[in-house]
Amino acid sequence: MIRFTHLKGSLQGTTTSSEKRWLRIGTGHDCELRYDPAAEPKVAPYHAAVVLKDGVYNVIDLDSPGGIRVNGKKVAKVDLTSGDTIRFGATGGPEVQVEIVIDASYDAAQDAAEITKVLQAGGRASATGQIFALTAQRIAEGRAKAGGVRSRKTMDFVASAVLEVSEVVKKQTKKRWVKVVGLVTMAAMVVIAVMGTVIYVQHRQIARLLDAKGRFDTQIGEIQRQMQAEQDSARLALLEQRYLDATSNAERTLADLARADQAKAAEAANAGDELDREIRAILRQFDAGTYAVPPIFKERLRFHIDLLLKGNIATREVYQRKVKYWPVIVKEFRALELPDVMGYVAWTESRFSPKARSHAGALGMWQMMAPSARDLGLRVDGKVDERLDVDKQTRAAARHLANLLAEFGEDAFMLAMASYNRGENGVRGVLHKIARTPGGFKKQNRDFWHLYRMKLLPSETMEYVPKILAAAVICSNPQRYGLEPSTSTPATAGR
Repeated sequence: MIRFTHLKGSLQGTTTSSEKRWLRIGTGHDCELRYDPAAEPKVAPYHAAVVLKDGVYNVIDLDSPGGIRVNGKKVAKVDLTSGDTIRFGATGGPEVQVEIVIDASYDAAQDAAEITKVLQAGGRASATGQIFALTAQRIAEGRAKAGGVRSRKTMDFVASAVLEVSEVVKKQTKKRWVKVVGLVTMAAMVVIAVMGTVIYVQHRQIARLLDAKGRFDTQIGEIQRQMQAEQDSARLALLEQRYLDATSNAERTLADLARADQAKAAEAANAGDELDREIRAILRQFDAGTYAVPPIFKERLRFHIDLLLKGNIATREVYQRKVKYWPVIVKEFRALELPDVMGYVAWTESRFSPKARSHAGALGMWQMMAPSARDLGLRVDGKVDERLDVDKQTRAAARHLANLLAEFGEDAFMLAMASYNRGENGVRGVLHKIARTPGGFKKQNRDFWHLYRMKLLPSETMEYVPKILAAAVICSNPQRYGLEPSTSTPATAGR
């Protein structure tokens, strides 16, 4: 987080904080740090930008009249540290003081003490020990100034320490052979110290990243709970923006963690209970992943899983029909490059029954009405009804789903599945309504999870998807859910 304390100008005495990785500064209506154009005539509409990159905030002059000055010096772009002062515009422009808060738990004194131990591991001489202690203090102070992250000057400090230790060795050794041995020992000692410092820094970095991800996850969970209870569309939109900012921070933290330790990142990414992991595995097949599944979606999914398991005998019968017809589904779906898991629409529609008939007149395993079936090329008349032909109707269902993907977008598997034969017109209506808003055509505004969080989907559609995924979850592990005998059961001894 970066915080600006306003020292001069119309905002004097107030503060502005932001957790975003970038923010605009000016009088423009969409600036994150916005000045009133009447009160601050020296500030341009888009005067400057602040960008967080590699753990360091940079301030950038956007070619504004009067420019920007950091600590009295005019700059085009410069790294920021806590305590810096920035003036926007020429003399008389508003001024702010920068405070960077990235890790509030950072303890510079403790960090310096631990770095000293690492650096001193290679030698015990009092003079070199003092140099190492001073070096550790410099490193820790640099990190503290940068907000608890690497100051990017660690190796500079260590290099300076090497030179200082070298001078100490030269003064303490008079004989040539002692000097040579001393220098060799010193070099080895420094290499060990540097390696130890690097390892220590990495461990500290990983710990901070894991802690940061935990804080973001807690924040995301709280926002989701608020969204679940909220009904006002305007307040939902504000919560959605907070959610997007928090997940963006969490995802970047996870990416930073992956660069530092891939195993730790994988472990953190797969956190949660078994159902969380099963949901993520299925969503990956849809290319429909989300950083955090809405709690109400998970609750409804668990409800439908429990419902299927309560009727265990009937569910096993449906599973056996699924096993029988699944090769046909896989063949037709893969011919059009559809994900196999979309085949579970047939479980929800008919329980894989080829002769299923609804009160409305839908027929077959894929529950098609006669007009829809004809549109998809099936013969339905007084003599022949190809909706009862599993192969032909499955081929038609695959075409229908492919058509929906062509309409909604190739990555919109969740929407296509959600709208199959249940809420197709409802989903279309939602997308058409969103298209009339600014940027409504963009992918992020047409994403299933965005529509779900914003409660824009028809209620039937919101319930339909968890039903499908419930079937996919139990069929993904049939032994665990009692659909098949466990292979771990010991064989009966021969008679």
